[in-house]
Amino acid sequence: MIAFPTPPTDVKKILLVEDSKVFGKVVEHALTRAGYQCILCATAAEALESLVLKAPDLILSDYDMPGMNGFDFRQAVLMNPNISDIPFVFLTSFTDNKLVLEGLSMYALDFINKETPIPVIISKLNNIIKSLENEHSRSIRELKVAAETLDVKSIPVRSPQVTGFHIHFWHKGFRGYPGGDFIDFVQVDSRFCFAFLGDIMGKKWKAWFFTFGFLSYIRAAIRFCVLDNDFELDTIVHKINKLVYLDESLENILSSLSLLLLDTHTGEIHYTGAGDLPLIHFNAETGQTTTVQSSGLLLGLLEDGLYDKQTIRMKPGDQLVIFSDGMIDIPSKGTKKSDYPFFVEKISQYLGRAESFDLIKKNVLEGIDDTNQLDDASIIFIEKYETA
Repeated sequence: MIAFPTPPTDVKKILLVEDSKVFGKVVEHALTRAGYQCILCATAAEALESLVLKAPDLILSDYDMPGMNGFDFRQAVLMNPNISDIPFVFLTSFTDNKLVLEGLSMYALDFINKETPIPVIISKLNNIIKSLENEHSRSIRELKVAAETLDVKSIPVRSPQVTGFHIHFWHKGFRGYPGGDFIDFVQVDSRFCFAFLGDIMGKKWKAWFFTFGFLSYIRAAIRFCVLDNDFELDTIVHKINKLVYLDESLENILSSLSLLLLDTHTGEIHYTGAGDLPLIHFNAETGQTTTVQSSGLLLGLLEDGLYDKQTIRMKPGDQLVIFSDGMIDIPSKGTKKSDYPFFVEKISQYLGRAESFDLIKKNVLEGIDDTNQLDDASIIFIEKYETA
């Protein structure tokens, strides 16, 4: 029995594009036995359709195929920003130097001869994937060092102390990357405190890099409006959006935002949102859970984001949950599925109870790990309590 090299510990998906049914099945079987999940496509066109639904960890493609050949397929992948970063390897019997150089010039990681023994092919793929994982780990370390050196944070160290309200938050970056989610609190005085949560559209360090531009605009807009004694949230978010929309360095960079203003004198929470998920509101008096939804558009999408404002009248025992889409994105048949009702159902059983946030953290949040997390995950939990 042939002993195949051991792949990396977590199951990796490899998209195999091969028009030969026999050779394709042989390689697919070998990859599966080696511990990989293999997605087999007979043509480049079929592979492009598959890539829209499932993003593999690596693409392994033949060169000589009917219709679109391997080089044309590679160019099509490079032209699509959503899939252009997926590692790409050619596996073909056409291996003359000119062809190899042309393939490598399209940022392919390797050009493997089909006549190479199958265990050696698997070993080469293992080495490539392990090298990519090492690069991933190194990138995380470098980003963390950079963030610590610059002393920039997109997640606060602690919750603010606001009379009449218990405030908790939790965050987990996608696979350890500093990501695009951000949380912050701006305590104006003993009466007012702003709380906000946002999510930059994008993955990994790119989203993280733009986070601080958005954070700066949000903090500045809040401060300037407070100086003018303007606490209207729709006005504040409109100003934030205009700054983002007119900033050329943030062109095509969009972000969601949930912005809240806690009023300790009235017990009210004022709210507006920009492309965010509906908030979850637990009413202690009725024991009912409802959602609160905004109509505003993502920050940076249009010059006028059509922002509204709402007031949530909080009574003792009432709870409010704000969260990013990393909480509702779950793996499903090799792809991503967003299931908002499922998340609401998961946490609703713990709402209205003593130590609700601790229960949610223990039974829901601590279960999020690299096997089921598809994006940055962040949450703010606010509970109203009786003051003397």
